[in-house]
Amino acid sequence: MKDRMTDMEEIQQEVAQDIVETMEQAEPEAQGTEKDAPVRNRYADLMNRPKRQIPKPVKIGLAVLIVAGLFAGGVYLVRKTGEEPPKVNGETTAIASRGFLETYIEGDGEIQARTQVELGKELKGKVTEVLVQAGQAVKAGDKLFTVDPTEIREELDTARKDMQEAQRALDEAASGVTAARKQVAELTTTAPFSGRMLPPEGEEKPKTWRVGDEMPGGTVLGTLVDDTTMKLPLYFSYAYVDAIQKGAAVTVSIPANMSTVPGKVESVERIEKVSDDGTRLFRITVSMNNPGALKKGMSATAEVSTAGGKVMPAEAGVLEYSREETVTAKQSGEITQISGLDYYKFSTGAAIVQQKNEDLTRAVETAVRTLESQQQAIVEKQKRITELETLMAGAAVTSPIDGVVLKMDTAVDAELAGGTAPCVVADMSTLVVKAKIMMNDINLVMPGQMATLTMNNGNEEVPLTGTVESVSMQAEENSGNGGMPTYTAVIVLDPLPEGMSVSMGYYVSYKITTAQSPDCITIPTRALVNTVDGTAVFAKPAEGQEFEETIPIPEGTEDIPEEFVLVPVSVGISDSTSVEILSGIDEGTEVFLSGPSDLYEDMNAGGEAVAVG
Repeated sequence: MKDRMTDMEEIQQEVAQDIVETMEQAEPEAQGTEKDAPVRNRYADLMNRPKRQIPKPVKIGLAVLIVAGLFAGGVYLVRKTGEEPPKVNGETTAIASRGFLETYIEGDGEIQARTQVELGKELKGKVTEVLVQAGQAVKAGDKLFTVDPTEIREELDTARKDMQEAQRALDEAASGVTAARKQVAELTTTAPFSGRMLPPEGEEKPKTWRVGDEMPGGTVLGTLVDDTTMKLPLYFSYAYVDAIQKGAAVTVSIPANMSTVPGKVESVERIEKVSDDGTRLFRITVSMNNPGALKKGMSATAEVSTAGGKVMPAEAGVLEYSREETVTAKQSGEITQISGLDYYKFSTGAAIVQQKNEDLTRAVETAVRTLESQQQAIVEKQKRITELETLMAGAAVTSPIDGVVLKMDTAVDAELAGGTAPCVVADMSTLVVKAKIMMNDINLVMPGQMATLTMNNGNEEVPLTGTVESVSMQAEENSGNGGMPTYTAVIVLDPLPEGMSVSMGYYVSYKITTAQSPDCITIPTRALVNTVDGTAVFAKPAEGQEFEETIPIPEGTEDIPEEFVLVPVSVGISDSTSVEILSGIDEGTEVFLSGPSDLYEDMNAGGEAVAVG
């Protein structure tokens, strides 16, 4: 080992000596006199400034470090190209060359069938027949296996009973909503017919209600009467029962105000009332328009016109309103609006009192939610019944597609518990790989892009090709990629080579080509310089070449070799090491690699040189 180390040190010393000699030979000769110098542009002095001499011991030290680095490890350039990279002269310059440049996104994925169906996942019961096995080709409609549907039938019967109970609960919930809404509607008390409101009977001084008062349910507001028409019941001797006819003219006498009012017979009732003197009586009802001075309780009598003349009743009668009804607030609540009550006239349906009751309002909301819940329960139960009926009909499982049986994980007499599909059938005519694309790359991937894939079948790596068919615009859930969302791109594989077959689940590595230039001029990316005029390079034309345009080099820029000028360029695609040149320089142009990456006038203020490489 010691001898090997000595040999290595001797080799390093020899190489270091060669490097020192090369560095000394490369030192520029003394410049000519100012008188003999050619005319230069304003940047010539800056570009051709004499280099400072490096002491020989320092040169030797640098050389040893360089050699040690070369022996310690190699330098390699990762470049996605199909041709040789631009030729690099030493470490500071390179030659623009023509070649193939492409960019791609790579990753791993799993081969899947485009169409794959799981069968029998919900089936329960004993398997009575298995007709196929894994790997077997099947046609749509082929029977695969059969299950005894007894357990499914029992579950279906239970589901139907549950549906009946749910329907009863739904009816009760609907009735609850109706009742709750009726109570809320009763917070508004309305006039049942057109008439005049009279104070409650028996109250000498009725309570005066105001907005904001709490009115209890059952409060009597008054009596609504229709006093536009009055009625008068009268009793006559049965001797006139056939003489008095409905509609006959009547003259009503009111002793209290000594007035007469015309009327007519509204009805004839063949009842039997016996008077104090033993006379059998029947009853008629007389109706008359109220001239405005008649009211309930006034005594009256009448003469009824008959074919035999006018007849008188056996006894006087008492006037009644044609219609009257006690008006009551049916619900308790705070008064929000109230009209005048005593002796006010109301039309049919007019609001007399309006109340509010938060408890009743909430009761409606609760009843509605209960109804909606029951309705949803009905939907779910009906869905389950439909599923079970489908399972009953599908106890004999058939393939819905042409394909290959990927899985048959059951056997005759096996008990299926549901939840796991015992059979999987896939259409193997089209295979896909679902590529996971990071969020920062998704905009680069689009349908139609080519993809190259490599499959390891256990014995060798098999090359495959495909095309991006679709790109999902919906991010998937984060799967631990540093919080970066991923998207799915579906790659459709081209037809497999003859004689080749694959199994589902094979993993492949893929490369999706996002851009390519098959015949382009490339240079190392580190040759690019950012300027106020755009992207440029320090370049020296090859023999016979001439640049169409150059950019002045800002004052203060140091260490740019002589004959190199700043040339604007247009760039195309690029990877981590190389960039496509669209215009500005040609093939064979030498570019400088160790210049500044950013070069602006204001960066060199004060005469300090800027060299960021």
